[in-house]
Amino acid sequence: MMVLLDQASVEGLVAAVNGTMLVLAIAGTLATLGLLIWTLRTAGSERARERPRQDRRKGSSSDRRDPREALALVGDALAATHNPRVLLPVILEVITESTGASGGQIFASGREVGWIGTVGGSDAPTLLLPLGYTADGDTTLLLHSGDNGFSSETKELAEWLASQAAVALENARLHAVVQHQAITDDLTGLVNRRRFMDALQAEIDRARKFGSPLTVVLTDLDDFKRVNDDHGHHAGDDVLRAFAGLVRSHVRDVDVPSRIGGEEFAILLPETDSADAASVAERMRHSLSVVPVPVGEHETVRMTSSFGVAELVDGQSGDDLMRAADTALYAAKAAGKNCVATGTSAK
Repeated sequence: MMVLLDQASVEGLVAAVNGTMLVLAIAGTLATLGLLIWTLRTAGSERARERPRQDRRKGSSSDRRDPREALALVGDALAATHNPRVLLPVILEVITESTGASGGQIFASGREVGWIGTVGGSDAPTLLLPLGYTADGDTTLLLHSGDNGFSSETKELAEWLASQAAVALENARLHAVVQHQAITDDLTGLVNRRRFMDALQAEIDRARKFGSPLTVVLTDLDDFKRVNDDHGHHAGDDVLRAFAGLVRSHVRDVDVPSRIGGEEFAILLPETDSADAASVAERMRHSLSVVPVPVGEHETVRMTSSFGVAELVDGQSGDDLMRAADTALYAAKAAGKNCVATGTSAK
């Protein structure tokens, strides 16, 4: 049966349909916006809360390490390395296991540098233990207790072990300081003669094994006594420090610059032949000759330096190579100073 509608009825029906679609469209938009807001809030809260991490190397909390064994392990590590960065993982593991903690984290200057076990994502109590000062800054150990918390006895044990670990780290730091002082020239910060000769012998052995070139450069500040006489010994120290900085700026990380005594310096250049070494020396010579060196607040001095270059040859010892470089240095002095000599020829 066909129903006929007049014009007014048709217009009313269209208006009703359009109104319904508008309502549905608005409702759909609101629902979409609500879902989006809920999703963003959920994601934000997840990011705000640290997610738990688990290290499978960590055993169960019941597998506790005997405290005496823990101290022995730290002591063995100290005897083997005297390196705080190697000691820290040992300390982290043995204290975490000895206390039955579910996990542990090491922080240096507030930055995590190591962790073990299960950490984060829990409201269970934690225990923060100071480990003293290392090269990376103030160092602490954060133990995570798991669901059961730490007993007073466990806390005392953790604090005692941490205090012993701090002593080990301090001993390692002091050992590094003493070792550095033993091989470093106090005034310039370059290595001293003893360390240079050790490095020279090691590089000679390597050069012979691989058939690579090796060169030594000796350099001596020209008329250095004049600086001390005219301006005082403090000015001489300023000149030596400035020249050491210049030398350091012209060498590679693999090279070994050294102050071997007085105003004399030596530079070990692995995998470098005499021609390339002479080029390096020439750049140093030029840099020193064109830049005045400050001595005190308002004075400067002009300095020059002579250089002797010698490349390792078959059958030479370290002492032989040093004598060859010294002979070249004397040739540079005899040629008028402020020059580079390789063998017997001055440039």
